[in-house]
Amino acid sequence: MNLINSFSGITRKLIIATVAFLLYGYSCRLLGLYLFWESKSVGWTLFWVTVIFILRDRIKDKKIQNKKILFEKIGIGFSIFIIIIKGALFFATQQTSAYDSAVNFIKSNPEIQSNVGTVNSVFLVPLGSVSMTTNSQGMAGQADLQFIVKGSKKYMDLNLLMYKDFNTDWQIEVAGR
Repeated sequence: MNLINSFSGITRKLIIATVAFLLYGYSCRLLGLYLFWESKSVGWTLFWVTVIFILRDRIKDKKIQNKKILFEKIGIGFSIFIIIIKGALFFATQQTSAYDSAVNFIKSNPEIQSNVGTVNSVFLVPLGSVSMTTNSQGMAGQADLQFIVKGSKKYMDLNLLMYKDFNTDWQIEVAGR
């Protein structure tokens, strides 16, 4: 309890919000609640922000005690790096042809539609990767994209592994749940 009291008010609120978003994000999947499935992604983003605030509070305490703060500074730098990379990749991925092909696949795939109903929206989860190579033959690449598919009957998490060879369209290699 003493540890919690050493945190600032904003840090305590962030810890509560992070735990709430993560608990709801995982429990809505277990219980079949079809409202705000993005909360799991929001919770993990809040996790990294919360780590920054916890380490900031530790730096304040250690400075008062004249202790070294190198590891806390490294932790803050690492957390900021993760947030920036995830944010940049989240927005950059949506500008790729792999993303467009994946969304078209999701909206037109009969198996997905029979599972979730009519696809109402598709949310890109900020995980995964896209790797593309361009040369004189054209463009080739691989993508591992994760989505939340919201249908008229229910929602689902969907992971698409995709590949593209030179002068071909993106192909779905594996569609996992």
